[in-house]
Amino acid sequence: MKLFLSSQDLGNFAEDLRELVGENRKTLVITNAQDYKDPATKAERVAEKLKIIEQAGFQVQELDLREYFTKDPTELEAFVAEYNPGLIHTIGGNVFLLSTAFKISGMDDILRQRLADDIIVYSGHSAGAMAAAKDIETYERDDLKIEEVGAYYGVESVVGGLGLIDEYVIPHANRPERKSVTKFYQEQVAKIGAEAIVLNDGDVYIVNGNHKIIKQA
Repeated sequence: MKLFLSSQDLGNFAEDLRELVGENRKTLVITNAQDYKDPATKAERVAEKLKIIEQAGFQVQELDLREYFTKDPTELEAFVAEYNPGLIHTIGGNVFLLSTAFKISGMDDILRQRLADDIIVYSGHSAGAMAAAKDIETYERDDLKIEEVGAYYGVESVVGGLGLIDEYVIPHANRPERKSVTKFYQEQVAKIGAEAIVLNDGDVYIVNGNHKIIKQA
């Protein structure tokens, strides 16, 4: 399994991601963590993120999982297989929206299977990195509520993440306005006896099989 989890965008280590991915630079960029924003604002944000990934040397295509909410999961599986990405990247935003979108569309199982088969790298920043954990309920706070998912998707939020890592990524730790959030998350993770991966913007957490490393900017 190959993971590249960052605090902001690709951190300061895009070269490491290119090496991890190898020759197949085709990339699906999942944008559903931004679904709480109005369409125009989301489109602007997504365009910015796609450009960053493209400039890092990847061939990008946006994937909005909402298009598959009412379809059989095999349709999304067939689309992913046909596109044949070497990288699936998720941008930041609301981790509960993202994880619920994974579940409704069937993308969660697709990711796990393709990671197990070692045919993709999963990368994500902020919410995309947080969603790699087992239990995303740990990330709930006063201004990030699980029940808000219903207002956007009409269903209850899932509280389980992808379960790719035992640790919990805490992004944006060096931002002054995030000091209290970082402390809160550290306390929440400590309560369940898990390990926190505290990342500043620029830092990345890389998993390549049994090899794990935090690279600091």
